[in-house]
Amino acid sequence: MVRRKWWLVGVVGLLWMAGGLFFVVTALHDDLRFSSTYFAIPLLIDAAFSAVSGLSAPSGRRFLRLGKAAVLVVIVLLIIEAPWHSGILVGFLVGTLLVADAAWRASSAYIVRFHRWRLSIVKAFFEFLIGIWSFVPWPSHWQGEVGADVGTLMIVSAFGLCGLALRIRRLPPDTSVAMILARGRARDLKPGSPRRILPVRGEGPDEGDVIVHVWTPTGSIVPLHRGVERYVAARDEKGIVSTGHAALEAPPDVYISHYPAVEIDRAPSQFARALRATADNDVPGLFKPSYAEESAEWCASTVQVRLAGLNRRALRAFWQAYGADTTYNLTDRNCSSAVASALDVAIEGRFAEAARSPAFLLRLLCAPELWIAGLLRRRAAWMAWTPGIVLDYARAVGALIVQFEPRPDGGRAHPAASGHPAAAITPSGD
Repeated sequence: MVRRKWWLVGVVGLLWMAGGLFFVVTALHDDLRFSSTYFAIPLLIDAAFSAVSGLSAPSGRRFLRLGKAAVLVVIVLLIIEAPWHSGILVGFLVGTLLVADAAWRASSAYIVRFHRWRLSIVKAFFEFLIGIWSFVPWPSHWQGEVGADVGTLMIVSAFGLCGLALRIRRLPPDTSVAMILARGRARDLKPGSPRRILPVRGEGPDEGDVIVHVWTPTGSIVPLHRGVERYVAARDEKGIVSTGHAALEAPPDVYISHYPAVEIDRAPSQFARALRATADNDVPGLFKPSYAEESAEWCASTVQVRLAGLNRRALRAFWQAYGADTTYNLTDRNCSSAVASALDVAIEGRFAEAARSPAFLLRLLCAPELWIAGLLRRRAAWMAWTPGIVLDYARAVGALIVQFEPRPDGGRAHPAASGHPAAAITPSGD
């Protein structure tokens, strides 16, 4: 169904782009310019919904929703109380975000050298120019900055939607929709790739718990404000730079834990070259047979995220294809990318029926966890999956399953038979 509706995604992207162009044009013309107060109304409505849902949400989701509501209220107050100053502030904020994102995309593309990385640098260059324009008061002298920047962000996101529509249209008929997410990875585009396996649906349900194991370099969960140590790498107790490790377990017969069979040279002079997602950096790999054996050889995982009700039949098919090739690549085919790909396959189709409802789609789009998962996936697509990114991605996906997964009895997700909730986070002991 998704492939047949590729044009619908494209139409939405074009309409979104037209809306962005409308806001930019009207913002630059004195006679047509909208008052910035009008842009505060949808933000205030969103803030109200986030605050109400946050008051009744569990502790983890409550923080996200109340935090989102607080940020939106601050922006609304700036727009209403100080419209001229808010134009300058919004201009610098949007410019900073676009310039930083362009710099990240260009530097990541140059370092990792994934499929079509030169095209990514060209796109980053145009995004950089748009960001620089946000710092310049010309031509409205900050009077229409809010509308111009809202329109600019809409245009940038619309290009992404149009690109997504084209990727959907080009999907081969015998390919999993998860291939849409295989952006920039030449390995995933080849026939026989585990990503190209269709979700397996057999007689009767085959749903069960899936556990994501994460070992952090420090042996504990690193706070969010220490972003490099949490999402990239940190020094372990021996002073060695490490990214940690991630594995996925679907008892009793699936355990995905991918290691290099030979130690990768992590000296500063060679590490930058090892980050390239090119075939010359492929090394032999190996798979651990079970969590019990791996934890006995090393130590218990630092944290576990348990997700209930996933498609284990599709997961087995993915693992059969993935496990046939032991090749390991530090950025293109590592432990974390294997776990993320397996999650995508196991989740595909979970919301297919519910997504027919516009109300469901609206609720889903307003969920902070969806945007967090998208942001994490975007960063991983342009650089590499790491255990820290996989950990927070699994948490976000688990929260979405708990909130939105339809059940045959018409209710929300229920606790799994094992007594664990549909998405539970469990720190492990040593």
